[in-house]
Amino acid sequence: MDTAQTRTLRRALAACKGDARTLSQILEVSIDDIAAWLAGKRVPPTRVYLAALDVVAHGPLRPLA
Repeated sequence: MDTAQTRTLRRALAACKGDARTLSQILEVSIDDIAAWLAGKRVPPTRVYLAALDVVAHGPLRPLA
């Protein structure tokens, strides 16, 4: 499935050099959640989507506070 959320998560993953573990730590979610969202099986919560947009815009900085 190709949605704004899946595209953003793919770009955030690319910003983390393809390292799902790093992205999961930044977004404070499980790798399984990321996989389900990327596959379009579920929609990420708004806070995760917005954090992924930040990763795309600024690169992988640190986990959310």
